[in-house]
Amino acid sequence: MSDAATTSDRTPPGHAAHLLVLLQQLIAYGKELADSLRQNGAAALSDNVRLFGTTDLALILARITRGLRLADALRGRITVSAAHIDAPPKPARAARTPRQAARQAAAPKPPLPDLPTAEQIAAAVRGRPIGAVIADICRDLGISPQHPLWRALQLAIIRYSGNFARFVSDMLDRLLPLSAQILAGTAPPPIPIASAGTGPP
Repeated sequence: MSDAATTSDRTPPGHAAHLLVLLQQLIAYGKELADSLRQNGAAALSDNVRLFGTTDLALILARITRGLRLADALRGRITVSAAHIDAPPKPARAARTPRQAARQAAAPKPPLPDLPTAEQIAAAVRGRPIGAVIADICRDLGISPQHPLWRALQLAIIRYSGNFARFVSDMLDRLLPLSAQILAGTAPPPIPIASAGTGPP
């Protein structure tokens, strides 16, 4: 084996290539999950049904389909802008104003189970941080810490300006809705328990 070949084998792929591989793995997982759900129903999810925050099979399949469409659209965006993604980082820009931050965070969320249009998918991907779109894909596919891609997805969400803490908070809200309400201070008050001897005669 030549030195050139050895060097090439040891050279890590560019950031864009890594993202494309990660998205391809997510797409393969989502398609397999959707096929399993169509064949076996909710039993295909076992206890993981809680990751979707619903037991409505049609709604779960709609979310998975939306996640797959987001992943495909993001894959196209990354393919077109690969040179920009792999370019050396530019000097940090001034912090965004709250209005700019709110405008960036306000991504259109099409209603479900109606599937989003191509225009809605394009709007959800265009102009938003890659990490934010990946987090949305993970939400729609019900990705959890037990998933083999979890660590790679965590790094990608953080590296490309997504909000990983919010993604985890959303996941916990689906898994443990009451605990999330308690942490947010919005849980209903506990039912008072009468002490012994204070009940009705």
